[in-house]
Amino acid sequence: MERLTRAVALITGGSRGIGLGIAHSLAAAGMAVAINGVRPREQAAGALESLARMQVPVLYCQGNIAEAAHRASILDQIRQQWGRLDVLVNNAGVA
Repeated sequence: MERLTRAVALITGGSRGIGLGIAHSLAAAGMAVAINGVRPREQAAGALESLARMQVPVLYCQGNIAEAAHRASILDQIRQQWGRLDVLVNNAGVA
C-alpha cells in the first residue's frame, strides 16, 4: 500500500557528521527531511545532494537554534513546505 503522506523530520546540526548520518537513516525510512545548520547553504550543498539522491523531499534551514528568531524561522519554513513536523532530532551542539 502506498503511503499518502510522509513523516517530516527536522535534524538540527544535520548538515554534517552524526546529524547527517541520522538524516540519511530517516531518509532511507522514507521521511521528508529538513536539516539545519549555521553554515551557508552553499557549504551544505554536498549534504543536500546526497539526501536528494535518496529520492525524498529535502529542505535546508540555515540558522542558529540558540536564537529564538532563528528557531521560529526554521519552523515557519517547515510549515510552509510540508504543513507539519512529526520528528525532531536535537543533534546540534558545540564541539
